[in-house]
Amino acid sequence: MSKKRRPKKFKATFENGGFWEYYEDLERQFEDFLQYVPYFDINERVCSFRLSNILLSIGGHVDSAFKEMAAYKKFSKNEKCKQICQKVRESKKRIKRGKGPITIKIEDCLSAFETEYRLSRKRVIFKRLPKREFVTPFYPHNPKTNAPEWWGIYNGLKHDFGSNFEKANLRVTLHALASAFLLNVIHFPAILRLNDYRILKCTVGAWIKRKALEDMLERKQKIPGFVETPLFIYDYRQ
Repeated sequence: MSKKRRPKKFKATFENGGFWEYYEDLERQFEDFLQYVPYFDINERVCSFRLSNILLSIGGHVDSAFKEMAAYKKFSKNEKCKQICQKVRESKKRIKRGKGPITIKIEDCLSAFETEYRLSRKRVIFKRLPKREFVTPFYPHNPKTNAPEWWGIYNGLKHDFGSNFEKANLRVTLHALASAFLLNVIHFPAILRLNDYRILKCTVGAWIKRKALEDMLERKQKIPGFVETPLFIYDYRQ
């Protein structure tokens, strides 16, 4: 009698598209909320328990994305990335021993990927009505950590829900979601996967061949293309 094979575990990564699928689910949740509360100026301060849950999920996604990005082999010479990976390994060991995890500071993540991707300057287009709006989701707000405004509110919501509930409004959640979108379209392995999926639209032809795209990324050239979802657009030519 043959042994029953154990199903393989699925670990979500940028390379296998797991993080993109996770992001798309977050965007669908926010898009569903917008069907009832459209994104108009008058609604920007609307808060709700649904928005709070979405914001908490987005913050968790961004936190996980930073840790996954730090492990990218081509960032092995980035000291901040190496420190993040070391803390992640130590944290896993502590959890196995029944101890609390090690906190990865947001300033370390932002510093690491400012070097690689210039996070604080990157803009995405939010497809709001009646106009399009540029959003710079990682624009520094906290002078000590350089964290964006939404991150402080997410962190406050996570540790003290009652005092921060009203701060987790429509505008804040939108900026948090834009941050998650940005990470999912600028990380090099994510770009390659989006191109494989034909989600990355080329502006000079049908699509970009993978080898040509890899060469562009290696040379840090501007990619002639964009990614568009129901809510956002990212143009690689910026």
